[in-house]
Amino acid sequence: MAVMASPGDDPREQIQPDPAQRPSHASGALFERQDQPVAAATIVDVCGGLIAGHLERLTDWAGSGWKAGDFNQYVVAATVDTGLELILTLSSEPQEDVHWRVAAGSPGTILGRERREHLARFGFLAAAEGGRWDRDIRISSPREAAAAARDLLALLTEIFGYDGQAALTFTLARGQRAEPGLLYRTLGPDDLRRLLHGWGYRAEVGTTVSGNPVVRSGAGGFKFHILFAWPTRDSRYYGCLNFVTVFLGRPNLSLSVVNEVSRSSRFARLYLDEENDLIMERDIALTGGVSAAYLHECLLDWTCMMESVTKKLERLVPAPETVPVVVH
Repeated sequence: MAVMASPGDDPREQIQPDPAQRPSHASGALFERQDQPVAAATIVDVCGGLIAGHLERLTDWAGSGWKAGDFNQYVVAATVDTGLELILTLSSEPQEDVHWRVAAGSPGTILGRERREHLARFGFLAAAEGGRWDRDIRISSPREAAAAARDLLALLTEIFGYDGQAALTFTLARGQRAEPGLLYRTLGPDDLRRLLHGWGYRAEVGTTVSGNPVVRSGAGGFKFHILFAWPTRDSRYYGCLNFVTVFLGRPNLSLSVVNEVSRSSRFARLYLDEENDLIMERDIALTGGVSAAYLHECLLDWTCMMESVTKKLERLVPAPETVPVVVH
């Protein structure tokens, strides 16, 4: 039996350097598989200090240069009686309590009544999905980390009967929901043209009748303009993109129809102009910086919205032709 004295002492625990960048992880065995059942006290002696150390690392955000969306996750897994795979997951985010989840490896597995009652006494609440239980705990000191480690091991040995005849493994992972990458705080017409070409769209730089820059493009049989707002001091680059298309008017296109179409258009505004044409617009602010991937997704959303609005108009106000046209 291998006894681990403290976190990091065992060569099986491989951790990647992580001064400030995420993700990173450590993984290994808390307790090696034994041929014969082992007393719960022995399992606690072998694993207690190591788990407590892991939980301290899980919740250590001091001086780490964290940003919103960073998270740490600690997963302990073992196979207990009758082949039940048990997964204990503790998730930590800056300035939040630790979320602790107990789940069976097979989705939908329903635990017996006695175990459910034990979990409830530990403070867990059953989730809507079968076989998953949740609770929140606070770990802000070594003492609280040690107490949480004792609870984790008591849950394993007392409720689920873990006796060492299967390996007890762990993963300590660090992750982030924010993806690093290049961000655009401003764009010029030629910048946008190059982006559109790179995504497979046709794009032409021009000017409006008032002399402002515009990029003309189209997708899926629809034509649209991209105008520019919030110019920089030299007026060469801009901090906001304005997508515009026009749906040719119909004699019976009313404000109530526009309201009905607009009500279900999440990312666009719609209105009637003086010629009773339906105008659809969307603004994309670049304030703070946006990625090329985000702009591409906005463009795909825009294409879907043009198609959706066309279908709604056909349903509400039938007309021989309903092709959006470019704004001049």
